[in-house]
Amino acid sequence: MKKKVIENKIQKENRLLSAAFELLTENEIQKVSVNDIVNKANVAKGTFYLYFKDKYEIRDILIQKETRKLFHQSIEELNQNDIRDFEDRIIFIINHVILQFQMHPEILNFIKKNLSWGLFQSTLNEALNHDTYDLIEIFKKDASSAHYTYKNPEVILYMIIELSGNTCYDAIARKKPLAIEEYKPYLFDAIRAILQTGKES
Repeated sequence: MKKKVIENKIQKENRLLSAAFELLTENEIQKVSVNDIVNKANVAKGTFYLYFKDKYEIRDILIQKETRKLFHQSIEELNQNDIRDFEDRIIFIINHVILQFQMHPEILNFIKKNLSWGLFQSTLNEALNHDTYDLIEIFKKDASSAHYTYKNPEVILYMIIELSGNTCYDAIARKKPLAIEEYKPYLFDAIRAILQTGKES
């Protein structure tokens, strides 16, 4: 009986998350109410507040969920390829995330309609720190193995993700300053330049 109650709770929470994602993909958050979410999820309004404080909290949870999914997929794909060069490994992960945005425009649309990239990045570390794959630890380990030394590796990784996130969003969504495929070589050169600041001579 207890197992069934837990399963029902998980199902309701997932229905709320799915409903919120669909609504926030189509509308800005200011135009979506808690009533809209519970009606779409077909649950009582009181149920919403058992799981979430307000619509902004469910949005932030969705950001973390999508972030974890993107980096999970990227790291799993990396592990299936024999890429040994440190810089190539980091660029592979970033490129895979960009490809996911291109292949799943609903995620990009979700971010475009509701979020600034600043808000996206503010939840990034929390999402990654709760991940099966700790991107920060992978970065540190790979850097050390390849004889790259950084005073603060977290800051280097943050810079790379921030640069990629801000500029690729415009390149994908608005084709500015260039379409994404034209823009990526410039981005990857910039990432290499950042990474090479830690390369031991």
